[in-house]
Amino acid sequence: MAKTKEEIRVDLIVKARELLKNKGLDFLTARKLADYSGYSVGTIYNQFKSMDNLIMWENCQTLDELFEKLKRVDFGSDAYKNLNLLLDRFIEFVFDNKNLWFSLYHFHFTNTIERFELFYMRRIIKIVQLLEHNLHKLFIRVSDKERKVSTEVLFVATFALSSLLTTEKEFARLEKKYVMKVMFNTYLAGMSYLKKK
Repeated sequence: MAKTKEEIRVDLIVKARELLKNKGLDFLTARKLADYSGYSVGTIYNQFKSMDNLIMWENCQTLDELFEKLKRVDFGSDAYKNLNLLLDRFIEFVFDNKNLWFSLYHFHFTNTIERFELFYMRRIIKIVQLLEHNLHKLFIRVSDKERKVSTEVLFVATFALSSLLTTEKEFARLEKKYVMKVMFNTYLAGMSYLKKK
């Protein structure tokens, strides 16, 4: 029995994910995916407008997995500790999924898609809201607007620095987890200082 269009699409996403996890982003081309999956290059492009579109779907799955890991954090009443627990889980996730995370990180800086789809942005927003919820508890007197901007800055800075976690040779002597924690907590300390002014 022939597979439906949706089944083919799912097969291609699964096979592309296997290639990303095991071989890395450089290995994920239409030709190599066709060879690995058994589908033709034409079939791949019938399912996805471009390889960037396929990678966006892969990244959706990565963001979903990250969110699931982050939402399982056992939050206590100390928002500062909660934020650091979120950071620890984030770092663990990136270390455990270096090739997938590199794909996501690389996608944000090199893709040909002019605007991210709403379904993609919603995944990022859910993760940012976990930060914002705890920042709200930590900085109760900060206005909603300031807190939203501060949350976005913290997220973008953490995201940008996360590229360190996916590198093997570059910055090899650096304790990457420590660098992430210093940046994150320095930002929180700066917010605490501004809150007092």
